[in-house]
Amino acid sequence: MGLVIPIFISHRGCPHQCLFCNQHAISGKEKGSHASNSAITHTVEQWLARSPGHTDVQVAFYGGSFTCIEQNEQRRMLHAVAPYIADGSVQSIRMSTRPDCISEDIAHWLKDMHVKTVELGVQSLSDNVLQLSQRGHTADDSRYAVRLLKQAGIQVGVQLLPGLPGDTTRSFFKTVREAIKLQPDLIRLYPAVVVEGSELANMYRQGIYTPLSMNRAIALTRRAKKLFDAAAIPVVRMGLQPSETLSQQVVAGPYHPAFGELVTSRGWLRQIRQQLNRLKVGEKLELHISHRDVSAVVGMKKMNLHRLEQLGFKDRFIIIPDKNRARGSREYVVS
Repeated sequence: MGLVIPIFISHRGCPHQCLFCNQHAISGKEKGSHASNSAITHTVEQWLARSPGHTDVQVAFYGGSFTCIEQNEQRRMLHAVAPYIADGSVQSIRMSTRPDCISEDIAHWLKDMHVKTVELGVQSLSDNVLQLSQRGHTADDSRYAVRLLKQAGIQVGVQLLPGLPGDTTRSFFKTVREAIKLQPDLIRLYPAVVVEGSELANMYRQGIYTPLSMNRAIALTRRAKKLFDAAAIPVVRMGLQPSETLSQQVVAGPYHPAFGELVTSRGWLRQIRQQLNRLKVGEKLELHISHRDVSAVVGMKKMNLHRLEQLGFKDRFIIIPDKNRARGSREYVVS
């Protein structure tokens, strides 16, 4: 079983202040967190002590743009992890960075330093959206970075932010289709949220920017995940990681601490509704699912059950949990 040990380097290395960004609000860590050698050592040893028995342990540098940091600093932080790589208690390193801070030399150096996974803040593959968001890099920078990392034998993650200024349904799904062609190893979908201290918050208050509604964000994310699933590219997270700091500083937009569950639940609702629509008079539907999927099928506060009742399907279906069934699998039986 895998274990990821997070080391936060909030906003370090970032050469631009993107419209949507306030890393302190998003990560709950102070801007420019130093991640000293002693802090890295303490964090790694603390996690290893409280989570023994893992055979695939990664130390992850999150929250900043690692490869944009001055190289001696990069080397220092990676060397702080090296003893744990050497003794086998940590197997690899992962990090997040900007696409325009990747070169062929950097990619090969990261591979030599036991970096297994690099997550790129691609955000969009529309140059118009990137420019309006003051991202400071182009879509071609992202395409190039993905290619270089894959050629170096490094796993690549791609982070996308639907709902940025200038983004439309068409441009977002164009980004999704292009991202699929790049064949990354994982995807994160973070619908844009307006946080205090960002330029986007000023634009929102001036009426210049309108964030996605919760309903729209769920619909876009669900459709995108379905496309990535069909391409066998795992979506490892939907919605920002919740924290007390973030919850307090959200000004507007589709933030929910269980956003991913809302997306999954919406998918179940649509599938069950399609099956129920096929029933003939007098027929009922048995839905056989994993016991671990019951909460998603029922929906938060039983929202899916209430919706199906509103649509006239009350007493026309029964949910049958099965402890032996794999999560996400289902069988529909008409009786």
